[in-house]
Amino acid sequence: MFVIPSRKLSGLFQYLYTIKSLRLCAFAVILFSTNSQAQTQLTFTEVDKHSYELYTEQNWDSLIDYVHEANKAGIDYYYLQARLGAALYAKKKYRSAAFTFQKALKYNSSDSYAKSSLYYSLLNSGNTTASRYLSGKSESIRKETDTLGYNIMGFVYLEGGAKISNKSDSIGNISYFNLGLRHSVGRRFTFYHAFSYLGQIKHSLDIKQYSYYLGAWIQLGVNWKVCPSAHFFWINIAGQTQPQPGSPKPPLKSIKTNEQAFSLVLQRSFRIFDLGVMASYNNFDSIRTGQFGGYATLYPFGSNAFSATTTVVYHTRKMSAYQTIIKETVNVKLMKFLWLAGEFAYGNEQVQLQPEAAFPANNSVDPNNYRYSILLTSPVSKSVSLYGFYQHEDKNENSTNVPYTFNSIIFGLKIKL
Repeated sequence: MFVIPSRKLSGLFQYLYTIKSLRLCAFAVILFSTNSQAQTQLTFTEVDKHSYELYTEQNWDSLIDYVHEANKAGIDYYYLQARLGAALYAKKKYRSAAFTFQKALKYNSSDSYAKSSLYYSLLNSGNTTASRYLSGKSESIRKETDTLGYNIMGFVYLEGGAKISNKSDSIGNISYFNLGLRHSVGRRFTFYHAFSYLGQIKHSLDIKQYSYYLGAWIQLGVNWKVCPSAHFFWINIAGQTQPQPGSPKPPLKSIKTNEQAFSLVLQRSFRIFDLGVMASYNNFDSIRTGQFGGYATLYPFGSNAFSATTTVVYHTRKMSAYQTIIKETVNVKLMKFLWLAGEFAYGNEQVQLQPEAAFPANNSVDPNNYRYSILLTSPVSKSVSLYGFYQHEDKNENSTNVPYTFNSIIFGLKIKL
């Protein structure tokens, strides 16, 4: 007869006991987690009741968190999104509110509250072209907002200033003036016209440039827009204004040239960011060139109080060895009546896309190595805003490759018609 030694028998029982204990522990963990899930599982009735209570109490922060929690649990419907939109709007997160009301309209496309709230969310987020497009799709919104004057998109821009060179004896300073007009045609189209003048004495040459810019915002949908533009330049270069030292030189004849630039931008908006692709063509300095690129604008707080844009553009013309242009732009609402826009661009970006006032193109034959600028805007009344613009440009003269700088100072008025 085979007998198991007591020492081995004791070890076997200990092993079986350990396995059983582990199984019991695992079963207890599973049972506890199942009970916990069952206790914390949200139901439609509970979500509807509690979200409505938070809405009526105007407990916006708790309501926003609670709706996100309900969405993670798979619960979503019209009233839940409408309450979330109201909370975001009350917190002045107008951009996030707009996309929330769009989601609510997917559940109930005919609801007038969501449509009206979407309109005001777009308007207050700065997306005025989209708000006008939406008003054209709804008779009730159109009647309500037209009486308030919100859909009248008329602005006049008056600005002037100087570009001051650190080599004013040779490069010369530049005087600048611009008159701009922004207006709408119908509910889908918005246009910006700009008439500008530049005057410069460079190497004893009297340079005068007149230009006309036409840009458009065409709303293809609430979240889609296309922006074509055209820029025309008429340049007159007069002869020597002063005799040069040394042997006498005959005065140069007056030279007149024409230049053009065209661009196209396609933009798609999402909840907290915009994406855009763009292309441009110009014949500056009698050389045909193109720019191709894209940009992304981030709105991390769901409003236009802060945004950051990264732009990358490839230039087909090799100027000062910079064919790839990288640009960073930041817009910040410093306080209720003061906005700041800062920008840094590395490389010779010649056609600035979607410009509105203040140097919409750089058609100088002298390439930029880099530039940075600051724009401060402050409304002084419901119809008038003041702005000041400073820009520093680090450049190289095209013919001699000698470095120099420009510092631009511009002041302007934006008047609502």
